[in-house]
Amino acid sequence: MDNFLLLVIGVLFILLAGFLIFYFQTQQNFQEISKKLEEIQHPQNGARSSEALKRELALQHDKLVVLEADITKNKRESLTEEELKIFDVARHQIKASISGLKANGDWVGIPFEYEWVEMLDRLPNVLFLYRKAEAEKQALELAQENEQKNDQ
Repeated sequence: MDNFLLLVIGVLFILLAGFLIFYFQTQQNFQEISKKLEEIQHPQNGARSSEALKRELALQHDKLVVLEADITKNKRESLTEEELKIFDVARHQIKASISGLKANGDWVGIPFEYEWVEMLDRLPNVLFLYRKAEAEKQALELAQENEQKNDQ
């Protein structure tokens, strides 16, 4: 009886060990498949080098600095549509470059590199005129909506 009980326990132990090995192998294969599917469904545009990201960041920041200098020199009161587009593109590119640098682990931060908000603090005229243009655009859209409602 004792030998039979030991044999049953031994067989159960071997079955349990086999099941655990099978389970962990299946989980490992599932993780590999999930990673491959994620790469297929959400392909990255390729990891851009830190130098390329820094160059893009500097280029877009320079465009905004030149715009700030032009506004200050000519004491302008508004931005053109082209300048508004330059601002929007620069904002998008700067934020993307900063995110890329952070993802690469090459973001140094203050005092050597500035976040988007910190850059805007150093461009007060551009920021003021951009906000003014956006407020005017929203007011115009709101007026058009009210006009359409009144016509109905």
